[in-house]
Amino acid sequence: MINFLLSFLVLATSFNPNVDAFEGSIQLVHESYYDTYYFSYFVKKDKVRIDKFDSNEILLRSLLIDLESKEVFALCPKRKLYKKLEVNSNSRSGSENYSILKTENSRMFGEYKCYQWRVRNKERNTEIAYWVAQNDFYFFEELVKLINSADHTYEFFEKIPETQGFFPMLSVERTLLRKEKSRTYVVEINNKKMNKELFLIPANYELTLH
Repeated sequence: MINFLLSFLVLATSFNPNVDAFEGSIQLVHESYYDTYYFSYFVKKDKVRIDKFDSNEILLRSLLIDLESKEVFALCPKRKLYKKLEVNSNSRSGSENYSILKTENSRMFGEYKCYQWRVRNKERNTEIAYWVAQNDFYFFEELVKLINSADHTYEFFEKIPETQGFFPMLSVERTLLRKEKSRTYVVEINNKKMNKELFLIPANYELTLH
């Protein structure tokens, strides 16, 4: 679980170049003017789980994503319900309104060297700067395609071409006048084997169509 008192990045990682794809957990914080949320990503082969917590560390929602079957299920822990979300894995569209710049600017986040990618949309008065690390995060490109059709968290990131293996360690959203709107940053990454039970719908959850 994230140490919610951290005010700086702590990346506890170990990179093994012999590993083909990332397996483990990633902890993130999302801060905006209105709220703070915490996210836990769990990854095992083609399975991904995303837990979302509020500022009081209460679990609000979980997403179970199967990258192979392209299925996404949303779990409501409070009501013990789940539902299947409609997704479109070919949702990259409307890119003509976006300008993309992959800069040579770099900085270190823990053990990761990250480069700055910027995505701007003038009509929406928004620019998001992503500081991305290239490692073994091959799950992320397909994950973005799937969840953006149900949840627009990575809508801007999806417009960027050639993102295989990259993951944003820091994302800063600003207006075109440079006023910060929100930021999302990684606080911990752990490479470790994940229990397959994490990616299953609990037996006591009921299906809902609403």
